[in-house]
Amino acid sequence: MTSTKRQNHLEYYRQHGIAPVRYDLSSMDAHLQRREALYNKLGILPFAFKGATVLEVAAGTGHNSLYLAQLKPGRLLLLEPNATAVEHIRAAYAGFELPHTAPEIVTQTLQEFEPAESFDVVLCENWLGNSAQELALLDKLSHLVAPGGALVVTTVAPIGFVPNLLRRFLVPYLVSPDMDFEAKSAILEEAFAPHLNTLGAMTRNARDWVQDNMLNPAYFGLCLSIPTVIERLRGNFDVVGASPSFAEDWRWFKSLAGEDRNINGHILKEYWRKAHNYLDHRQPATPVDTDTANRMEHLAYEILSAVESHEDAHIAHSANVQTAAAKVRELLLEFIGALPSELPAVKALHEFADLAFALSAGALDAVSHMEHFNSLFGRETSYLSLVRRPAWSSAIQA
Repeated sequence: MTSTKRQNHLEYYRQHGIAPVRYDLSSMDAHLQRREALYNKLGILPFAFKGATVLEVAAGTGHNSLYLAQLKPGRLLLLEPNATAVEHIRAAYAGFELPHTAPEIVTQTLQEFEPAESFDVVLCENWLGNSAQELALLDKLSHLVAPGGALVVTTVAPIGFVPNLLRRFLVPYLVSPDMDFEAKSAILEEAFAPHLNTLGAMTRNARDWVQDNMLNPAYFGLCLSIPTVIERLRGNFDVVGASPSFAEDWRWFKSLAGEDRNINGHILKEYWRKAHNYLDHRQPATPVDTDTANRMEHLAYEILSAVESHEDAHIAHSANVQTAAAKVRELLLEFIGALPSELPAVKALHEFADLAFALSAGALDAVSHMEHFNSLFGRETSYLSLVRRPAWSSAIQA
C-alpha cells in the first residue's frame, strides 16, 4: 500500500499552534537533577559546558536548555523555527531565577542554518528520523561539531517503539480523521491517560503526549536507531555513552589503540546482546542471542510499516482497512513468537492481540482499561553521546 503524504513535525506544529514538548517545571530543582543525571550518564560532566560554545537544534520549549544555561557556557544558541515554541522559550527564561547565560534564539531550520563556526557541544533531542533527508541532516549536524567536541542525539529503539506503535494502531477506532483536532486530543487523552499514569517519572502532560505521539503525522518517521547513527557517523565519531546504559566494556584501556580500538564495533556488539530489553521499561536487563535480537528488530520495523499502512487506509476510507489490520495482527503474533517466553511483556502483547483486533469504533473504555497492556511502555527513546575525533586521531579505526 502506498503511504499517505504526511506533514513533517514543523508543519504539524505550525498548523495547530502547538509545541507539545512541555515539561513539569513545578520543581526546578528536580528538573535540573534529571538533566544532570542524563548528561552524567552520557559522560558529559558539568564542567564540559562551562565556557563552551553550545548549540541545541530543535530546542522546543527551551525547558531542557535551562540546565545548560545555568552551567554558564560561553555561548548558547537555541535553534527553533516554531513560533509557538519560541514563545515558550522566552517565557521559560523570563521566569528562570538562577544565574545563567542568556541564550541566543535563532528562528531558522537546520536546513537554513549556516554558522561561520563549529561548536564544542551540539545537541538534538527527539526530532531527527530515518528518512534520507533526515539522515542528511544528521550528517550536517555532525559537521557542526568541533574536533574533540561532543554530539548528543536521541534515537528510537525499534523494539522499544512497538508498544506505542500498537497504541497508535488503536487511534482510528477512537477518533475519526475528520474530527476537530481538539476533540481528537480530548478523546485520546481520556483513552491513554490511564496508561501514562502507570509511568511514575512522567514529566510531560497527557495532552502533549497524545498530540506528539498519537496525532503527529510525522511520528512513523522517528525510528532513528542506535545502529543507524553509529554506522552513519563512525568514520568521524566514537560513542561515549548512552541512556539507558546498555554497553559493558571490560577491555583494558591500554589495549584500546590502533586496530584493537574498535570502540563503535564493541558498542554495536553490546547493542545486539541487549536490544530486546528495550521492549519493556520495567524489565531488568538480560542478554539474548544476537539472532533473536535481529529477528525482533526486523519484525519491529515491519510492524511500524504495517501500522502506518493501516492508518493510511482509515484516512483514505479505504476498503483495505480489514486487510491492513490483519497484517498488523499477523506480524504482532510473529513478534510475540520471537520473544523469550519468560518476558512479562508476552502476556501484555497477547492481551492486545486478543482485544484490539476485535474493536469497533468508539472502544474508549476497552482501551483505557486494558489490564496488562496499559503499563507496557518500551524504552523507546534513548540518548547517544559521541565525540568527534581530534585531527591527530583521524587515522584511528572506528
